[in-house]
Amino acid sequence: MLLKKLCYIVSLLFIVSSSSALEIKGTINLSERWQPKVFLALLNSPDDIFVASPDFIIAETFINPDGSFEINTQSVPDDERFYRLYLVQGDNASVEFSATQNKNYFHLLLDRQSEIILTATTQNNSLEVMELRGSEASKAIFDFGEKFAEQRGELSRELPKAKSTFLSQELENFIHTIVAGAENPYVGLYALYHIDDKETDFLRNSDFYFNFQKRLEDELPVTPYTEAYSELLDELIGFREFVCEMPGVQPKWKDWLMLVEALIILVLILFLISLSRKFNKMRSRENVTTNNLKPVYDGLTLKQQEILSLLAAGRSNKEIAQELFVELSTVKTHINNIYRQLNVSTRKDAVDFYHSIKK
Repeated sequence: MLLKKLCYIVSLLFIVSSSSALEIKGTINLSERWQPKVFLALLNSPDDIFVASPDFIIAETFINPDGSFEINTQSVPDDERFYRLYLVQGDNASVEFSATQNKNYFHLLLDRQSEIILTATTQNNSLEVMELRGSEASKAIFDFGEKFAEQRGELSRELPKAKSTFLSQELENFIHTIVAGAENPYVGLYALYHIDDKETDFLRNSDFYFNFQKRLEDELPVTPYTEAYSELLDELIGFREFVCEMPGVQPKWKDWLMLVEALIILVLILFLISLSRKFNKMRSRENVTTNNLKPVYDGLTLKQQEILSLLAAGRSNKEIAQELFVELSTVKTHINNIYRQLNVSTRKDAVDFYHSIKK
């Protein structure tokens, strides 16, 4: 009996010790202004690439005096996800991260079996990775991030309009090339979410977005990221439909519909009597709905109400950022908050909500 118990305990210890765990270790040459601590955040949606939250943090560890550190955790999903590894300066909050000056983070694409070894420094007042080993996918998104930041930096300068337009197109083409040619579809997904004005890009290159959706569904059919991309695509489709409904905008593929308009009118005539009887009832119901929705609208901040009105006017995220003189990431955060407060998931739903309030 005792022998059986010992065998059971030994077997259990073996299983626990052999179970997979995400491991990140290495050396960071830390300057004095930086806190001796490393944070690891899990990003459960591609939208979270540009969002900071204490809820994302899944592990943290101290950096030893010699610069060495190690993160080892089993509290992560089995499949590949995006992670953010970052440091903080001075008294800054642990959830803050900067993508421009004094960059303090980089992203990784890992699963629970990943083992990463890195060497980094903060000597130039920015987190610079000198070496990254253990994940080709992470190396790919890291290399993309470096090249993207370099090309984006060119656009941040004061440039003639013609040159700015050319560089913007070059950056867009670069992202498209990475998305189409990435060996790992998640590397392509990471790059795609760096397109600033997805709405305009989708109007010009819708096949590019649909082809990438097919690849995700073929290679990674049941994942949170594939689902998130499908939701993004639904929103882009809704935006296109909204734009096509605006006066003066008529897509060529709708021209043939004019041939059946007469039939539609005839069908509608058959419903005129029924509709006239229900008109008063429907109007009463709309008034009740508007009264119920008004407090929700009033709960938005003035800035959120202003952004919502610009969305209803057909502005893209980039145009809203330019009009309000704010960062594009700030506009995206406001829009996500608006969606959450209105309990909607697409731009079209938010615009419909606005029109129902402003009747």
